[in-house]
Amino acid sequence: MGLEAPCNPPKACTCSTDLAEKPEDEDRDEAVSIKRTSVKACFSTDLDDHDNEVKSSIITQSYTVTGSSRGDMVMASFKAAYNDSLREALRRAHFNFVLTDPRIQDNPIVYASDGFLEMTGYTAEEVLGRNCRFLQGPATNRRTILEIRDAIREERACQVSILNYSKQGKPFWNLFHMAPVYSKEDGRVVHFVGVQTPVISSLNSDKLASTMECFCVSNSQKLSPSSSSSDSPKRSPPLNADEDCCEVGEADKNRAKSSVNTVLGELMSKCKGVGVTETRCTTASAGPGGERVICSSLMLSLTKVQQSFVLANPHLPDTPIVHASEMFLRLTGYSREEVVGRNCRFLQGPETDCKAIQLLRECLRAEKSCTVKVLNYRKDRTPFWNLLHIAPVRSNGGKVAFFVGVQLDVTAVEEPCPGSEMSPHMKQLGAVGAVRVAVRSLQGEGLRRIRKNP
Repeated sequence: MGLEAPCNPPKACTCSTDLAEKPEDEDRDEAVSIKRTSVKACFSTDLDDHDNEVKSSIITQSYTVTGSSRGDMVMASFKAAYNDSLREALRRAHFNFVLTDPRIQDNPIVYASDGFLEMTGYTAEEVLGRNCRFLQGPATNRRTILEIRDAIREERACQVSILNYSKQGKPFWNLFHMAPVYSKEDGRVVHFVGVQTPVISSLNSDKLASTMECFCVSNSQKLSPSSSSSDSPKRSPPLNADEDCCEVGEADKNRAKSSVNTVLGELMSKCKGVGVTETRCTTASAGPGGERVICSSLMLSLTKVQQSFVLANPHLPDTPIVHASEMFLRLTGYSREEVVGRNCRFLQGPETDCKAIQLLRECLRAEKSCTVKVLNYRKDRTPFWNLLHIAPVRSNGGKVAFFVGVQLDVTAVEEPCPGSEMSPHMKQLGAVGAVRVAVRSLQGEGLRRIRKNP
């Protein structure tokens, strides 16, 4: 099974929690706070006593999940979205499946069914908080993994057959069907459902034995007689092996899809708030200012850019902000719901230079980058000098998808001496580059990896 995060984040830590086994204890509940909010989906970044940034919560329009650790966030991801009665209902469903949360770094498992645990040989404590890649092994087809990554990145369903491994190292063919779960309120992906169906047949058993034999022979040929275990080459699965996939009948495919629909039905019937759905509502995907939903994968990438910046959509009326970083919110004093959906002109004030604003407008029309020093105003109307750099963010097709604006408070900043740390403008260019990489990486032709019949 894949459920890979579309980027390469740090390795997920194993969460030791009772989420799929028994109700949480009172002490655990006190570590997690859940409240209603109208804030857009993002990671909340707090400051500790030493002004160091600490990611401590997930925020969506439907709910806020706050925890002191990754384990708290994994536990609260399930608890905040669904009623307590859902656990018992899912236990009655005799399917092998997991729920993952793409809003948490590395898309970790937040719920694992009893059937999944029995099939893989792992305990709940060993899988919760981890990305599903631990089921992959030396002969797992990399092309199949990339297909799953593309589906997660594009927030769509997919069905593939993949070679997985149990805790004991035993390989088995798995018909994996994944589907997103959308919020009815804002159209964002809340979770992914991944149903695993072991595929057992004499044909696939022979093919599995052949695949493993070829893999073992291939690796044994790479080892010289003097090689030791310490300098053995890493085992890497074949990338272009079209033959290492199992035969799956239409009945099995339909049964897997039916299992996903059953799980989705339980989630939709026992959710909190306005609810979840298996299809993204087009009206819900637009905010009050007309701004469209930014997918979870892009949101996670943008939260890694530690600069004050906003992302605006020029294809919507009045070029509204569709994403604002935490550092921007702290710089200006506004909350996210006060910013997203509005044009950036709310930062202007009585002493703002009209010539600077006109220059910005001309650059936007010409789809060019520019840097200006402009007097802006915070929410409390205190002025500050803003070294503003705006730049177009183009798609893979070369068309402008967004404009990024990077702000830097230079009210009390002197010109850096030669040889000192990176200049403010270079930091801004670095932020622009990071945003461009994040956007383009999510607009690639992911389907190019899917095998086509000759």
